[in-house]
Amino acid sequence: MKNILIIGSSGSLKAELEKTGFFSGVKTCLSFESRELEKTDILIVDSRTISYSKYIQNFSKFLKKVKSNYYIAGDMDTYSTVNKTLSSYGIIVIPPLLTDAQISQKICSLSVEDLYERRSAVYFFGSGPEVGVGMISSSIAQVIPDITGKSIVLLNLSGREGSDYFDMDSGNFGLSSIKDRLINNILSPEELKGSCVKSGSLYILPGEKEISKVRHYHPGHIEKLVDLSGKTFDITIINGGSTVSGMSIGALNSSKLKYMIATQSDKHFRNFSKLQEQIFSNLGISPDDFFLIVNKYMDLPELDTEIVLAKKYCMQVASVIPLLDYSLSLEAEKEKKTLINCDGLYSSSIKQLAVSLCSALGVEIADTSKNGEKKGSFLKRILGKV
Repeated sequence: MKNILIIGSSGSLKAELEKTGFFSGVKTCLSFESRELEKTDILIVDSRTISYSKYIQNFSKFLKKVKSNYYIAGDMDTYSTVNKTLSSYGIIVIPPLLTDAQISQKICSLSVEDLYERRSAVYFFGSGPEVGVGMISSSIAQVIPDITGKSIVLLNLSGREGSDYFDMDSGNFGLSSIKDRLINNILSPEELKGSCVKSGSLYILPGEKEISKVRHYHPGHIEKLVDLSGKTFDITIINGGSTVSGMSIGALNSSKLKYMIATQSDKHFRNFSKLQEQIFSNLGISPDDFFLIVNKYMDLPELDTEIVLAKKYCMQVASVIPLLDYSLSLEAEKEKKTLINCDGLYSSSIKQLAVSLCSALGVEIADTSKNGEKKGSFLKRILGKV
C-alpha cells in the first residue's frame, strides 16, 4: 500500500483519503521541508499553500523522488495556465471545482490498480433533450437480467421520476422516500432495496418527484447512493438525463462506464460542446471518458455518419441505433413499455450493446441454453441473428 503526503491544510481531503482504506498512511504538512517526503509515494500539493512559482522552484526536492504528483489548482485561471506545463512533467493537475471526496476518488482511480474492477455502475447521459436517454437506459436495464441472471437496478437520476417506460405505481417508493437517510449517511442496503419498485427481475428506483427539490441533491449524496447500490446489486444502470445537476455530476463521478447518447443533430453537438467547455472540463472529465451511442440514426448523404460524429465528439462509437417510426415511440409511452420486441433492429442494437457493456464490466453472459446447446448459439439467438 502507498503513502500519501498532502502539502496543504485540508483536513477533510486527508479524511476522505483515509476513509478509502487503500493507503497505508496519509500525512499533511505545510512545506517541502517535511521528513515525510522521503517515504512518500503520492504527493498532493495545494496551490493555496504552495504557489505555482514556488512549486516549480522546488522541483528538485520531489519530482524524481516521488512516483505520483498532483497539484490542486485554486481557480480556473491557475488551472488553465499551469495544466499544460505541469502535465509535460507527468504531474496531474486537479481542477478547482472538485470536492475533497471527488479529489479522493480521482486519485484512487489513478493509483489503485483494481479500483474500477470493484465498480459496476453504468451511466447514460444525453447530448441534448429528447435524444433517448430514458428509453435506452430502460431498455438496457430490462435486457441485462435476462442475459446475465444478475441483480440489476435502474437509478433514475435525470431530475424526473423516470417511470415512462414501465407500468408501475411508484407510490411511496423512490428517491424522495430515502432522501433524508441518504443525506445523513444512514441509508442501509435493505432500505435502498425496499425503496425500489420491482418489474420482473429488475429493480427500479424512481427519481425525485418534485422538480423543485432536485437542487437539494449534491454530488456527494449521489456518490454515496451509487456506492451503496454497488454493494446491494450486481450492476447499476443510471439514467442521467441530459441536464447537468448535482445528481448527474455525482452519478458521473461514480460510474465505471459512461455513455453519451447523441443524434445527428448539430444542435445537440453544440449543446455538448458547451457542456464540455463550461462544466465537464472544470471537473476533469474529458470526451474520451465516454463511449458514444448514436441514436435515431438516418443513413442520408446530407447528415453526418457515425464515423464523422465519433471524430466530432472525440469518442469511440459503442452503438448506432436506427430512427424508428414515431408511432412506435408514442405507443411505447402510452402502454408504458420499452421498444424491446417492438422493432427487430432496435432490439438487436440494444442486445448487442448490452453484451458489449457486460463484457466491459467483466460480467459473463449466462448460458441458459438447453439440451447441450452451446453458449455461442444462445448469443446468436438473443442477438436476433438466426
